Amino acid sequence: MKGQNADMVRWNQIARQFLGEDFFEEMSSVTERKDPYVDVYHLNNEVIVVIDLPGMDNIQNIELKIEGDQLTITGRLNTPYQGFSAILQERRRGEFQKIIPLGVAVEKRYNSARYRKGVLEIRFSKVVPTQHEKKKKT
Repeated sequence: MKGQNADMVRWNQIARQFLGEDFFEEMSSVTERKDPYVDVYHLNNEVIVVIDLPGMDNIQNIELKIEGDQLTITGRLNTPYQGFSAILQERRRGEFQKIIPLGVAVEKRYNSARYRKGVLEIRFSKVVPTQHEKKKKT
């Protein structure tokens, strides 16, 4: 085990010499996720969107916008610890915006929404094509 650890330290040193310190700083900022994690599920006539928003203090401050088969969610995650000296900060905070592909067109208004245990669940009805739109496709 000690040999493997020494090998990893040596490879890390070589990589830093070759790529430079700036590379590792840039990569860490690229890998930081600022947008929430999302799942999208399809039922027969409904699309369910599940969004992780832990610590959201006022769910009314979220903006939802439907355009075609995409949902855009915009909001802000605040922290009650403003002004504290942080030793470690991994939790998301601040402004976020995410465009979520739904896979199908949905109605502009959601059927229901609920926020429980840091998770927002939104249900949309799928748009039913009119007879004219059905004929266009054939």
